[in-house]
Amino acid sequence: MALTTRSTDKRQLILEATIRVLRERGLSGLKVEDVARAAEVGKGTVYLYFRDKRDLLRALVEYRTLGFYADAERITRLKRPFAARLRELLARRLAFVDEWRGLWSAVAAEAVERGAKEAWLKGLHERYQRILEAFVADGQARGEVRSDLDVGFTAAALAAIGCTPQLDLSREAYLDHLVEIWMKGVGA
Repeated sequence: MALTTRSTDKRQLILEATIRVLRERGLSGLKVEDVARAAEVGKGTVYLYFRDKRDLLRALVEYRTLGFYADAERITRLKRPFAARLRELLARRLAFVDEWRGLWSAVAAEAVERGAKEAWLKGLHERYQRILEAFVADGQARGEVRSDLDVGFTAAALAAIGCTPQLDLSREAYLDHLVEIWMKGVGA
């Protein structure tokens, strides 16, 4: 196994352990010692990969968010009808929101200095926006999405959908309804 692969594996192991500790103890209870214990590495090993707790949190947000974006891009590029890809994308989005419920914004806020936070988060959101713009443009090119709609605004509207309401709703019925509403509005 190459050194870079081991380093990547250990870094990922630490990030996954951070998620477990956050779920158990919350952001205020997150300690690097606990992350190291959960990852079964020494505390010093955590500091080989991350300068401090803030760097660890920033890396965690990027790791999970970029993983979601990779899934979103894969889903939107499938050779399937727009509505089917939309449903799968929204299902993945709901799962991402469920995973991070109550933590994402707090972790993201803690992850960077105040002045840099807006630019950093904007950069993350812009990446998702580009994925969705390509998805909408593809739907228009296939004749499945109305061609009179602005790609950027339509993608931004899509980015805003997909939070799970804190209600006792059937996930499948909710997804079906989201897709139906969306397709009635943007479908060709």
